[in-house]
Amino acid sequence: MRAPVLHALRGAALGLVAGLPLGASEPAAPSGQPLEFVEVIAEELPEGPLLRYRYVAPEAGTLTFEAREADFAHLCQAHALPHARAAGQEPARIVVSLAEAPVAFAVYDPDVAQFFEAYRIEDGRCIWEPF
Repeated sequence: MRAPVLHALRGAALGLVAGLPLGASEPAAPSGQPLEFVEVIAEELPEGPLLRYRYVAPEAGTLTFEAREADFAHLCQAHALPHARAAGQEPARIVVSLAEAPVAFAVYDPDVAQFFEAYRIEDGRCIWEPF
C-alpha cells in the first residue's frame, strides 16, 4: 500500500523539487570525493515532508567514518536544504544517501556500498538524527 503513495509523491517531488536547476556544477563534498546528484524523493510524514536526497559517491566506501559524516552534514546544510527551499519546500526531515554506484531506490545491491543519514530541520539547520 505504501509503494503507490510513495510513487505518487515521488512524481510530485521530482516535478517540484528535483526539476529545480542545481547550478552549473555538482555539489562539492568536504572530503573532496566526486559526487553526482541523482534525485529527490518526497514522502509525507505526520510531522511534515521528508525529502530524500540521493547522490552517487564512488569513493564513499573508502572514506573514513569522520570524512563521510562531514560530507553528509555538508550536503544536507549546503545543498539539500537550500535546494528544497528554493523550490518552495519546507521539509521536516531530510535523508541524505550516498551510493558508490547508481542503484534504484530501495533496491539492495551487495556489490554497491550505500550509506544514509537522517536530519530533522530545526531553526534553518540540519540536525543529525540517529536511525
